[in-house]
Amino acid sequence: MTSTKGWSLEGILDRGPNFHEVYRVSATSDTLSQTIKEHERKGIPLVIEGFHRHPEWPQHMFTLDHFTTNSVSPDISVRNVHDCTDTTLSLIDFIAKCRLSGPCKGKDEKERFYGKDSECPKTWDEWLQSGDAIPEILLSKGPEDFFRYRPENAAVETLMCYLGIGDTFTPCHKDLCASSGQNLMCYTERDGSSFWFMTESSSAPAAADFFQTLGQELDHENYVITIDELTRAPFKVYVLEQKLGDLVLVPPRSCHQVVNCGGITVKTSWSRMTLKGLSTAYYHELPIYRRQVLVCRPETYRVKSTIHHALV
Repeated sequence: MTSTKGWSLEGILDRGPNFHEVYRVSATSDTLSQTIKEHERKGIPLVIEGFHRHPEWPQHMFTLDHFTTNSVSPDISVRNVHDCTDTTLSLIDFIAKCRLSGPCKGKDEKERFYGKDSECPKTWDEWLQSGDAIPEILLSKGPEDFFRYRPENAAVETLMCYLGIGDTFTPCHKDLCASSGQNLMCYTERDGSSFWFMTESSSAPAAADFFQTLGQELDHENYVITIDELTRAPFKVYVLEQKLGDLVLVPPRSCHQVVNCGGITVKTSWSRMTLKGLSTAYYHELPIYRRQVLVCRPETYRVKSTIHHALV
């Protein structure tokens, strides 16, 4: 299991000639829209920073107390990263366990929980969709999201929250069906942050081949690749440390791994399906999902029916 003890962004970037820092742009920059479009065109990761300093940032709402009080359920599905077993805890118990845990795994530690794929409070969703802070082109069901064409009774729900502490993680994976990912750090305690290791969109085939040289299958999404292994990767690896107010933009097919560091972090994420994403999914991702021997996974985001609803 990976440990973030002693990690720093500068130290990681110095470890491999193929490591590159993710470009950052201010949430209030005059060139924000242009920068987003340029990085989307190139399929390169981007961080929009400083949302927590935006005048519309709801500091009173982005708290664990508000999350617990307004959560859809009093319970949360969690994963013990030591043995990859899933269980359900009450939100109150989960948060208490996180606050009692150290920032890094202990020598004889048996439990360290990560709350994944939790429903976001409706108040958070409403703030995101208001468009007063997050650029409209990045919004779920916005002008650059083809999921907006799906009928209400067949809507695709992508908005989720992730609650974790240091040394919890999401193994290397690609977002479903060549969708475009957005991940906003809403709340932190004790200098909590998250380290991301990402590829360009165009590096997906090379990354899949590299995983096979390690005896792993990228699309199984169950392997935590090490920094040492990434230094030997035959493609660019983009690295960032996500902190409070950072919105990470994940290009379609970008292979990425997230490792939490320090105290509690709460992130909210959602996916968009662009026209280019639909084409990429149809011709490149869906054939991978149908490989029965190695992958065989559900489509989930209903690519063909989304194309149908966009056309009719």
